[in-house]
Amino acid sequence: MALSPAMQKLVANAKNKYSRGGGNRIKPKEGVNRYRILVPNPEEKFWADLGVHWIKEDPNGKPVAVVGCEDIVHDAPCPICTAIDLAISSAIDEDSRKLYSEWRARKSVLLNVLDRSKGSTNPDDVQILEVSTGTFGDIMGIVQQYADEGEDIFDPNSGLDIAIEKQGKGLNTKYTVNVAAGKNHAPVTAAHLKGCHDLSAHIEKEFFRGDEQKALNFIAQIAHINVPRLGAPAGASARTPTAALTSAAAKVKETTPDLTADLDEDDTPPFDVEEAAAP
Repeated sequence: MALSPAMQKLVANAKNKYSRGGGNRIKPKEGVNRYRILVPNPEEKFWADLGVHWIKEDPNGKPVAVVGCEDIVHDAPCPICTAIDLAISSAIDEDSRKLYSEWRARKSVLLNVLDRSKGSTNPDDVQILEVSTGTFGDIMGIVQQYADEGEDIFDPNSGLDIAIEKQGKGLNTKYTVNVAAGKNHAPVTAAHLKGCHDLSAHIEKEFFRGDEQKALNFIAQIAHINVPRLGAPAGASARTPTAALTSAAAKVKETTPDLTADLDEDDTPPFDVEEAAAP
């Protein structure tokens, strides 16, 4: 069965956008990973764009605030991005500039999948897979190739699993995407599709927890700049340093819980070095 016209358009747009040049999130592990991508509604977008600011005092330390990027997630002006850009432009040395650049949003893409990798203990549980934008672009490239031949790899009955091979670590990390080998591409059931997570709701719950002002205060304190104030009239900013702002920012590290406690061990940014925002 061929892709529907609406899905054809979505895939084509995604392929161009991402080409290189509820539940808990999982990420590809070292070696070959096998996934079945789930599309609960063939007429609607089945992925979600994720952008996260990891605000740290030290590049190797724990985050003071973990905040979603309004620009990437909601296609809206992001006060955190504005504050970071101002901090970078005001940096007095290269070390400061490098630190502030690390605060830029890290981009990735979320998908509903069945993890059919060897050794998977829950192949029938719908999980949220997080992949780099380049990897997602490669997936869309494969989807488009099959669509050009009249095949829909998302079809619940006749569709195909995707293999993502991860090699190396850090700067040497490489992801290779192919159609999974073999003929054992088990069908997707109605229960699988019904169990798909609301990806947008997941992002809201995990990364828009109301820590935006805390992040802005911390950026203002560390970079010694005026930053946008949430809810302020256009053009207004938080005046810094002042006693009130210094006090609020100083309390950030004391009162903030361990924001990495409910994140898996691979959630330490950046998700993928190749996808890190350019300074």
